[in-house]
Amino acid sequence: MGGVFTCLEEVPDLQRLQYDMTPIKSNPVPIVWLVGPPGSGRTTQGQALSENLGFENIKISNLLKDEAEKETDRGRIIKDSMSNNQSKKLPDTLVVDLIKEAMLQKAPTAKGFVLNGFPRTNKQATLFVKEIGDVDVVVYLYSETQVLVTRTQEKRGGRVDPETIKRDIQNCIKEVKDSVSKFGAKMEKIHTDAPPGDVYGRIEAAINVRLNIKPSASFNDQLPMMQEL
Repeated sequence: MGGVFTCLEEVPDLQRLQYDMTPIKSNPVPIVWLVGPPGSGRTTQGQALSENLGFENIKISNLLKDEAEKETDRGRIIKDSMSNNQSKKLPDTLVVDLIKEAMLQKAPTAKGFVLNGFPRTNKQATLFVKEIGDVDVVVYLYSETQVLVTRTQEKRGGRVDPETIKRDIQNCIKEVKDSVSKFGAKMEKIHTDAPPGDVYGRIEAAINVRLNIKPSASFNDQLPMMQEL
């Protein structure tokens, strides 16, 4: 499951909890949104950013999977959405609240955050900025559709029809573009057809410039075996 799923039928909003965001707002650290369709390499690059910049890599799909295992209203809603092949749209507030909890848990020692697979809707982006804080850099990973289809099919072991994958990727691209359309001034578009180490080098360089961070050691020497995920 990649990113935050959205599709057809909405599920009811839950009553929201109140969160004390002081630990994040009083000690702001860089926030990076890492977006892109399946096959663009978000998993690989998010992990690399975490290891090299020391940022907390919060993968949204993992938050959802973990919550789905819990016997809570939120867990049941997510599990139901997953079991229905993502035919139900998760409330954007639910997704943002899960992110709040993850960020607050890591805030005391965090040097920065990478939100991997977020946002997937315009409302998610708006809620995040309003309730958590502004984003510093939006990294948009992209490639040609056929390359994305081939990578995704290989990752899934050829078990899914290529046309189905292509349709899902095209829908995801549209969703992601819509969700970050207002953040063009903070966006870095990175083409991912190069080897993963080269792609990472471009990502880190772009982030370093925007955040005025001293570059780390060359990552190309550290990732000869990185696989595109």
